[in-house]
Amino acid sequence: MQSMSSEQFAAMRINAEVIEKDGHGEKVLRLTDGTYLKLFRRKSWFSKTVFFPPAERFAVNAAELAQMGIPCPHIISVFKLNEPYRSVVHYSPLEGITLRQLLNEDPSLEQLELFGMLGEFITHLHELGVYFRSLHLGNIVLTPAGNLGLIDISDMRCLGKPLPKRMRNRNYRHLLRYEKDWALVHPLAASLVRQ
Repeated sequence: MQSMSSEQFAAMRINAEVIEKDGHGEKVLRLTDGTYLKLFRRKSWFSKTVFFPPAERFAVNAAELAQMGIPCPHIISVFKLNEPYRSVVHYSPLEGITLRQLLNEDPSLEQLELFGMLGEFITHLHELGVYFRSLHLGNIVLTPAGNLGLIDISDMRCLGKPLPKRMRNRNYRHLLRYEKDWALVHPLAASLVRQ
């Protein structure tokens, strides 16, 4: 992970659009060329992120997903800022629309086909050993090619073997806890995803 000065970062983010921020500052920026910067702060000096920063984890996860044929963002570079400390990943976004956006923007959506595909996709992820604690409809993208892919992948592990049942169940609980999303899903379509 290379270091970047505050001046270099300021030059890079000229005219960038702030996509997400919180009380600690900017979290996601869209640059003028359409690429993104995702910034991670260190929440504790005694955290394991000192040795494996979230930006690096994001990049490693992207490489593992790509190797398994799962659509995901394409990593351009990973670097760190010292003032204020942030680990930063620079990436090209995964083209498409999130399932959350689809549900909100297209009430006439053919949900049975889509959620049947989602159920198969999640089963495939579990068979590949992908445990994604941030699995929700806002992090699953339908690509222009009609495939499902993942974004916001820092909170993920690839175990290299099929997930045991307890981890699959935990993953489904994460997915289903977003009641606002699932209120938009027809019960029959939802049943295609639930175990």
